[in-house]
Amino acid sequence: MRHGRVLLKMNFEPRYCEKNVNVQSNSHFGEFIRLTLWLLGIVFVIYLLLGYTAEKIAERLPPKFEAAIAGGITSKFGHSDFPRTQKYLQKVLDSLVSSAEGLPPFAYRVIIVDENIVNAVALPAGNIVVFKGLVSKLKNENEVAIILAHELGHYAHRDHLRGLGRGLVLVSIMTVLGVSGDLPGFISPSVQTFDLKHSRDRESAADRYAMDLFVRTYGHSGGTVEVFKVLAAQEQGGRRPELLSTHPDTLWRIQSLTDYLKLKKYPNGSILPLPKPGVLPFPNDQTVKAQ
Repeated sequence: MRHGRVLLKMNFEPRYCEKNVNVQSNSHFGEFIRLTLWLLGIVFVIYLLLGYTAEKIAERLPPKFEAAIAGGITSKFGHSDFPRTQKYLQKVLDSLVSSAEGLPPFAYRVIIVDENIVNAVALPAGNIVVFKGLVSKLKNENEVAIILAHELGHYAHRDHLRGLGRGLVLVSIMTVLGVSGDLPGFISPSVQTFDLKHSRDRESAADRYAMDLFVRTYGHSGGTVEVFKVLAAQEQGGRRPELLSTHPDTLWRIQSLTDYLKLKKYPNGSILPLPKPGVLPFPNDQTVKAQ
């Protein structure tokens, strides 16, 4: 007590200010996750918007511009590695084109490339590349026709340019982010999964177009599903999950197309054999490549 006053002893106890703009958060990992999710969302939304815009532009791209694009892409496919076999496939293709609906006005041509890849690709301006690996699996004209009709379906739906447009958008986004090569690991799966889903939808639509076109050309649907059974046998042991594939599951495609043919009530028909000797590519048909 001093001068009639009571002096109290006060103990100071420091406390941590949890909510203060001047105090840095202790959860660095949580902040990183939050920023990563924001970045992922922004990139994904931009990709969707620009991708949609690119698709719409591609749908309206004049044929002369597409032909200009094709010049740089198809320059290395100036000749076929199997000229006589190509002539036969071109005859089948011409027959399909004459019956087709909704195709852009191009001079459609087929090119056979000497690579053991079981695939075919629709390039800009009506250039269809079929690899030897797929050609060698085809056992009759029905299978040849359905493969070519499927690629024509991509032209009718402008799929080849839509994919090219989305690819350019993806490259642009990577350039803005300063990324070379693949997208960062936390972004790539989401974008790729979205793209693969779109790709599978386009493939399914091209399958149905091919069935309709085959029936208009040949008057029946005989042998149209058989080629997918060949592809299914080829995939055994190496099948990828559908989520990670650009094409629908082959067994699902077979069932889906079988149901589609029943729904459309298309008649069955005969199998047309290949020209003699009955195998593709034709024997002794390969061109000699310059050394």
